[in-house]
Amino acid sequence: MGIARAALAFVALAAAYTFVFWIAVALLPFDDGASSFIASVLALVAAVGAAWFVWRRGPGASSRPGLGHYVLKGAIVTGTIGFVGGFFGPMVFAPDANQGPLLGLFITGPGGVVLGAVGGVLYWMSRGRPAA
Repeated sequence: MGIARAALAFVALAAAYTFVFWIAVALLPFDDGASSFIASVLALVAAVGAAWFVWRRGPGASSRPGLGHYVLKGAIVTGTIGFVGGFFGPMVFAPDANQGPLLGLFITGPGGVVLGAVGGVLYWMSRGRPAA
C-alpha cells in the first residue's frame, strides 16, 4: 500500500504543479519575470498540498474518512488523470497540433475535477452514509 500511496502522491504533485503553474502564468498580468516567479510559488504550494492530501488520505489510511475526504480525493485523482491525459495525449498522438495541451488545461482537467467530486459524493452515499 505504501507504493500505491507514493505513486498517487507523486502524480498529484506533478499534475497540480503543471496545472497551477500554467493557469497562473496565463492569468497573471505581469510581463517581466515576476509572473513566472509568482506562478512557480503558487504552483509549488498547490502541488505540495495536493500531494500531502493524497499521501495522508491515500490507500491504507487509518482514520474514518468523511464526505469531504471522498469529494477531494475523487476530484484530485480524477482531475489528475483527466489533466494528464488531455495535456500529454495530444502531444503523443498529434504532435503537429500546437494547441493540443489546451485540451488538458481547459477541458479534461477541470471536467475531471468536477466529475471526480460528483463521483466522490456518489461513492460516499453508496457506502450507506446520507449526504450532509
